[in-house]
Amino acid sequence: MAPGDVPPDDHAYRVLVSEIMLQQTTVATVLSRYGPFLDRFPDLPTLAAAGANEVRDAWAGLGYYRRAGLLQACAQSVMEHHGGAFPQKAAQLAKLPGLGAYTSAAIASICFGEAIMPMDGNIERVVARLEAFKGPLPKEAAQLRKKAQKYVMGVDTGHVAQAFMDLASSHCGANSTNCPTCPLQKLCPVQGPDALKIPQKQMKKPPIEVTWHLLLTHDGQRVIMERRGPGGIMAGMLGFPVVDGPPLGAYYAGSITHRLTHRMITAHVYLLKWDQQTDKTAPAIVKDCNRATLKQLPTLMRKVAERSGLFKV
Repeated sequence: MAPGDVPPDDHAYRVLVSEIMLQQTTVATVLSRYGPFLDRFPDLPTLAAAGANEVRDAWAGLGYYRRAGLLQACAQSVMEHHGGAFPQKAAQLAKLPGLGAYTSAAIASICFGEAIMPMDGNIERVVARLEAFKGPLPKEAAQLRKKAQKYVMGVDTGHVAQAFMDLASSHCGANSTNCPTCPLQKLCPVQGPDALKIPQKQMKKPPIEVTWHLLLTHDGQRVIMERRGPGGIMAGMLGFPVVDGPPLGAYYAGSITHRLTHRMITAHVYLLKWDQQTDKTAPAIVKDCNRATLKQLPTLMRKVAERSGLFKV
């Protein structure tokens, strides 16, 4: 159950937001964005009713921006199909948009007490070593989940999951172990150097290299921007136009590299003076070159803005 007097559905909403944010994003970054996001969208109905662009802009800086749309779609699905109340079983939660096996199990176990182990990378590591599980992950993750169930039968699942996470941090790390002082030492069949060989990980594919040419058309105080289309990298996010190549007459301000989950982007930055007297076009989005605008940008675009030297930070 939720701690204190917090209703289970409110607790589930907060767990949902935190878990979606923590996918592919560091804890330090999430800690800086979690509070402001909840201030803006304090509950499920508010998030469900918000504009899509408002949610995307609030997600700026967290990366993997498709998550923002999936999080809102999940909220809308709960409101529309479940009367605003979260399903309480992991199997039903997993049918909601954007919820995989781990997030569904985390909400079901922590908020509603279902006896199911939420298997993130840390808990996978602890369970794999306790079970001397040698199958490669994530290929055989389903088999490992089955083995983990015995640790949550007849107990407070949320507390067990938290204990395993703490153990992964304090004693059972990915690159180091502290087996002699581990409270589960007598139960664990692999220790010391042998433990570091478990679990086996499948080789990751190298990131796809992508080159962008980004054009910042400006008058010294403001800059023309656009909102990216519904598909592809940073879908729906605010940013600078991507052009086919070095623009004629533009000043080259240098380049930056930015790593996404599956891509390595090299962004070349160009500045072009915007003469509003001769330019008769009406740009859709014009933003001031200030800190408030920077906060609305995804990390890559923020790096580009800072490289341009236009923004007053």
